[in-house]
Amino acid sequence: FFILNILLVLNYTTFHGHHFQPKILALTHIATLGWITMIIFGALFQLIPVVLQVKLFSELLAKIQFWIFTFGVFTLVYSFWFFLIDLPLTIGASLINLAILLFLINIIVTLTQVKEWNITGTYLSAALFYLLITAIVGLMMALNLWHPYFSKSHLVYLGYHVNIAVIGWVSMVIMGVTFKLISMFTLSHNFSIISGKWAFGFINAGLIGLIILLHLPESNIFYLISAILIVVGIFFFLYQVYIIFKNRLRKKLDIALKFTFSAYIVLGITTLLGFSFLFVDYPASTNISLAYGYLIFFGFISMLIIGQMYKILPFLTWYHKYSRKAGIEKVPMLREMYNERLAKIEYYSMLAGLIGTVISIVLNINFLLLIAFIIMLISVSLFIINIIKILTK
Repeated sequence: FFILNILLVLNYTTFHGHHFQPKILALTHIATLGWITMIIFGALFQLIPVVLQVKLFSELLAKIQFWIFTFGVFTLVYSFWFFLIDLPLTIGASLINLAILLFLINIIVTLTQVKEWNITGTYLSAALFYLLITAIVGLMMALNLWHPYFSKSHLVYLGYHVNIAVIGWVSMVIMGVTFKLISMFTLSHNFSIISGKWAFGFINAGLIGLIILLHLPESNIFYLISAILIVVGIFFFLYQVYIIFKNRLRKKLDIALKFTFSAYIVLGITTLLGFSFLFVDYPASTNISLAYGYLIFFGFISMLIIGQMYKILPFLTWYHKYSRKAGIEKVPMLREMYNERLAKIEYYSMLAGLIGTVISIVLNINFLLLIAFIIMLISVSLFIINIIKILTK
């Protein structure tokens, strides 16, 4: 995440125009694989045993997966950066697919031991399916760049690849753990999860529609129906989030929940913006598409990850280092595990960087974009400082 933001600052002049550019493809995959997916893998190894009350099948397999995945991400990003679209790109994509296969084996075997299923498990199971589809399509696209064989445009597959990855894989995980973590952190209990179930049905119906359309002649009406189903499902999910927050006992939002709440607001904004692309031909739409993608990766996913890390990581570190000492000697409180003042500065600077980036991309003002990227880098640096503080407390 830190490297990603450094590269954005150093290459701000390339961040305009169409998204299918070598450096933008490289930066996107650092964000989606090196930052977001890596965090999700680590979080699920910790959360699935807790949420579903089952032991992880193999920590050794997870460690092997980590190194294969890390090397695969490095190879893939390097290949995109220098546009080595032959063997290096295919090797990177193949390593990532191998790592994902190991992850799926580990998690699926773990899930077979679950005795009491819940809505979180249902969402996570769907997410695993879309992760597999995302990885396979990614490898197919790498091969197509080397030896073209697609019957449709490569950009058509790219669009499906992105939608299935972001909505199917990442968002399904986020939604699934939301029902457990947000209710726990806000002390919200005895709320209905009907909206969460409706969200699951609508979003998955839309995603399955997109996957089917990938193998059929292009049809605007069926694509529109799939998009509507997904949008309706996302707003059912956001309504479920509203219900959870409404029923909370802890009324004051700490800095972690402010990050999280802001992320859900951005999800609503980007959902409407993405849906409008089907009807509105925006001027300089390629720049708006870049701003849209940046909003999703930084405003929705990254802010939500940061918010949850400020909740989860202090507890895990405290439990590992101090749980046996509690009551015997003086130990720090959870809120003392990081600098809350730094976290607040980080939060507002991240919002400023996010807004500044979107405005400067849409208006194509490079100098303003550089300033916005620098502000975001400062924010991320504060986050890294706090994470180091937590881990070394």
